[in-house]
Amino acid sequence: MSFGWHYEERRGAGVMHLAGNLGVDGTGRFTGAIGWVLARAGGPLVLEVGGLLGWSPEGEAAVLALARRLSGRSHPLALCGVGALPIRTLTANSLIPITVHADLDSALNALEADRE
Repeated sequence: MSFGWHYEERRGAGVMHLAGNLGVDGTGRFTGAIGWVLARAGGPLVLEVGGLLGWSPEGEAAVLALARRLSGRSHPLALCGVGALPIRTLTANSLIPITVHADLDSALNALEADRE
């Protein structure tokens, strides 16, 4: 299965939904999609990965690169729906801010609380 994504605005946040497998062959498409999303999203960004079947080390590295890219913004990357995906690399470095939430509603609720 290939990698796919779609974007929407929800409750003042940009939400990028990922599906399929984020492997070596999908990282270029992911990076391009991130450029498109960041050009349109002015607020916090939530990466909803509940539709991903898996990711390679390169796919996880692409998500980490996104977290680094967002580190200068007012809100760090919010990641939700990880399920059984390996996220140890993403959460091991406290210098790269990333918040992990169980699901999209939890991520959006946390972002709303931060803005109050």
